[in-house]
Amino acid sequence: MKPMPRALMMIALVVSLIGIAAFARELGSREAREKVAEALGLDKSDKVHIKSIKAGMGGEAIVEAQFDAAFRFAADKEGKWQAVEVRTGDRRWESIELIQTAIRKEKALRTGAELRVLATALEAFRRENGSYVEADTCSALIDRLAPRYLSSIIRLDAWSREFDYKGTAAGYRLASLGPDGKPGTDDDIVLENGRLVKGASE
Repeated sequence: MKPMPRALMMIALVVSLIGIAAFARELGSREAREKVAEALGLDKSDKVHIKSIKAGMGGEAIVEAQFDAAFRFAADKEGKWQAVEVRTGDRRWESIELIQTAIRKEKALRTGAELRVLATALEAFRRENGSYVEADTCSALIDRLAPRYLSSIIRLDAWSREFDYKGTAAGYRLASLGPDGKPGTDDDIVLENGRLVKGASE
């Protein structure tokens, strides 16, 4: 494969920096720049340019930034160009495919962890009420669990889709449809009565 000359690209990036403002102080441009560079694996924060910082809810801040990056492209057998690496430092390149794989894995693990939080709340509900929550939607489930059994609202998986819940007095099925958003496929993450039956595990 013939590599394409490196291209410098300006990319708009919206980053949610959670917890930065948790101590009743404002997030400054310098700190935001350093945190964005750290999150992206860049060796120098001066490659990041902060466009705006907006205070969010519950100790969050939304940072809109741009950064200079060099990408290495390669042509496949059909002659189609594809970005394969991004430069993160002096003569240091990272595989875009590996980055994407790591992100997919992290999303699956995070979603599995949130399903387990919901399962723990369901067990607490069952111990106190003698049955599980009878409902056909996650929204109805959360309405029954929060705030007594669930301290924070969890409705969406890491792909911003609502969890699927089907519950009777005797049992329940709690699921994420995974990255493809389709039920019954291999990337689903499913808990039944507190047990992981399909999907990501630690």
